[in-house]
Amino acid sequence: MKAFMIATEDRPGELAQISEAMGKAGINITALAGFTSEGAGMVGFLVSDEAGARGALRAAGIQAKELEVIRIALADEPGALAKTARKLATAGINLELILSTGISHGKGGLVLAVSDARKAATLLADLVVED
Repeated sequence: MKAFMIATEDRPGELAQISEAMGKAGINITALAGFTSEGAGMVGFLVSDEAGARGALRAAGIQAKELEVIRIALADEPGALAKTARKLATAGINLELILSTGISHGKGGLVLAVSDARKAATLLADLVVED
């Protein structure tokens, strides 16, 4: 699974342009995060159709970085994220993007884009959720 990461300017309409490209192509954005700082922005997201999103972004002239991701489920309790983040850090794995997919049945769903997805999946095998 891939996440898309787009660098934007910090101005009105940037998210509209991205989401319009997805909507016109019939592609659903299934998870989303974004922020702005010092005149720049970043938007990271998952979609229902990666190949379609790739084409829609290209057609709209939007450059996106694709990141390999793993999906995990953490206990919905204090310290669960800290323990997982420390495991990754100790193994030298960098977190590039975190997307929340919600909380259900006492578990918090996260999608992690990391510097080494295979190594992270092995390290966090007990938390990984298959697609």
